[in-house]
Amino acid sequence: MLPHFLRHYESWVDRIIVFDDHSDDGTREMLAAHPKVELRDLPAKGNSFVLTALNIWNHAWKESRDRAVWVVVSNIDEFFVHLLGGRGYLESIHRTHHTMVHPLGFEMYGDAFPTGDALLVDALPHGVPRGQHDKMQLFNPNAITEMRYLPGRHLAKPQGRVKIAQDGDARLLHYKHVDTEGYFLPRQAILGSRMLPGDIANHFGFHYHVASDDKRRAAAWIKRHALNVRTAAFGA
Repeated sequence: MLPHFLRHYESWVDRIIVFDDHSDDGTREMLAAHPKVELRDLPAKGNSFVLTALNIWNHAWKESRDRAVWVVVSNIDEFFVHLLGGRGYLESIHRTHHTMVHPLGFEMYGDAFPTGDALLVDALPHGVPRGQHDKMQLFNPNAITEMRYLPGRHLAKPQGRVKIAQDGDARLLHYKHVDTEGYFLPRQAILGSRMLPGDIANHFGFHYHVASDDKRRAAAWIKRHALNVRTAAFGA
């Protein structure tokens, strides 16, 4: 997923900060070689991986105040798209004094990752709308004082000068269901194994432990109902 993430965002984002948990699969080397990436170590996790990530999501972006007009708080498999392009869209809503984007969220599907330099959002444009993926992860750090994300960032209670842009063409594509056997299922197993005692006690990450056959059925349902989200019309 990482090369596709970098290729998608590098054309319209000036600086990419990635928190990495001591990867040993070539991730760190790829990140360190990218001219726009600043690589940081994930802080000590204590007894909860989820709450450690939540603290980063809620506070790391604040260092961008007076340095950036917009920030994107994102997982590696989340791709923001708009017909105007990422930078063009954000410039347009900045002129109308909006300070936050509330996109339409989609669960995307693909049989396999594209090869070569193809953009993931062009090569795998099919998905289904999912409300829990309409994360408010693009905002103006100079206008927003706190995001107050809940675990997973599916919900937020932003504070500050909040003026939300809701545009049916602003879409957040979540590429979880790609290559079911070779990527999705193994990745779910790895993420499940990283849950710590505090995560288990709070029922964080329970979906990682859903039976593989149930996950296969969910992927098949998404594939069967998926539309081209780059061209289909959806209401804001």
